[in-house]
Amino acid sequence: MADVLTGTVVTGDGSTVYEPGFVVIEDGRIARVGSGPAPLGATANYHDAVIAPGLINIHVHCVTLGPAHATGSKSPTDAEVGAFKDRHLRGGTTSVLSVDGFPLWSEYLALADRHPLKVKKCTAHTPANVRAAEMADGAGLTDAHRKATVDELVTQGAAVIGEVGAGGTLGGGMQEYLYIPKAIKERSGLEIDAFQARALKEAVLGRTIDPANLDRSALRKAMQAAGLTGLMSEDAVIETVQQCVMPSMAHAFDGLREAAAAAARLNRPFIVHHAAASAEVVLEIASERMVAGHANHPSFTEEESVRYARALRNRGALLEISGLDLFTRTKGKDDVANFLALVRARLVDLVGTDYASGNYDPVSVPLAGIVRERLMTVPEAVALSTGNVARALPRVFDAGLLETGRPADIAVFSPALDGVRAVYVDGRRVVDTQ
Repeated sequence: MADVLTGTVVTGDGSTVYEPGFVVIEDGRIARVGSGPAPLGATANYHDAVIAPGLINIHVHCVTLGPAHATGSKSPTDAEVGAFKDRHLRGGTTSVLSVDGFPLWSEYLALADRHPLKVKKCTAHTPANVRAAEMADGAGLTDAHRKATVDELVTQGAAVIGEVGAGGTLGGGMQEYLYIPKAIKERSGLEIDAFQARALKEAVLGRTIDPANLDRSALRKAMQAAGLTGLMSEDAVIETVQQCVMPSMAHAFDGLREAAAAAARLNRPFIVHHAAASAEVVLEIASERMVAGHANHPSFTEEESVRYARALRNRGALLEISGLDLFTRTKGKDDVANFLALVRARLVDLVGTDYASGNYDPVSVPLAGIVRERLMTVPEAVALSTGNVARALPRVFDAGLLETGRPADIAVFSPALDGVRAVYVDGRRVVDTQ
């Protein structure tokens, strides 16, 4: 028996809208999409809402068991995995790419059947990436993780190579919200926040993460703002920041190159940590197989983010911008500038979220932000996390477009994408907020 949804149908291709329209679901797949009255009568009438493909988030962490992030950090718990999956699903996301590259296939499968969210897996099992993880953290790595290879994981079903590099291994956000604050507290007893840690880090190493960038005047200001003056000497702060950030850097750069080589050899896409510190290496290895993760990284100036995005696109790379918690945070609001600049310049192919210390918003939030800022229409914004993904990564995701024969993974949004009414996975309604 068919289910029929009616409302304003946005197909995910970036332009097609049926208002009114309908979607017919049979046996978990889309049987028909069209305009006008429903041919069989409506099973669910969403007359005041947008019926769209379920969103696909290609930059997600901690949705499987196993070592987390490119730092090989301690595995999330079963409960944490479930909570993160719920957040994505309730935000209108039906498929994600888990960019934690070190979990084994068995860890990936362990919780797969316990939740309707569809998860695709990455692999980052190359020697240099393992070394970088161990230098930065490595608490979740065992001998089995160290011995696993990209070839083995791809044979088992890993769809993408990555995420290669991370804020923890390349001096980015993880250093700011985790490693540097932890080290400062151990040495001074003082708790600092991520933005205070960023100021210390950039005073010591600059945005490009180089000891030659040391700015003692900026360091004194950052120490005073953080309340560190008198608790630690300048030299102690310099040593602390360098010890947190620098050991993994060279290994992470080698890991980027290893991943590019593996992607070329295996003909697979790969996703990289793109930031001011890694930008030149990312540009060096760029190809049509690359997804440049978080091209809006806050370590870039607006001009840099746009310039590097253009250069990467000229080399065939896909540009992903990450929503993080940029549209809902109360501190560091200026970090949204690069995101908006890249959208204005039409230098974005895909929108994901990344992790933001676990505070990320569902990917529907930045899409709604794009619409609210009047930078794109609703169909154009929806395509950034649906049809664009389906067309760019067809071997990874078979959903993402409301087309006959595709999985009936569907999200029902309020007209401006700022609310979720219902979510369907394989034709089954798994979220209903009405």
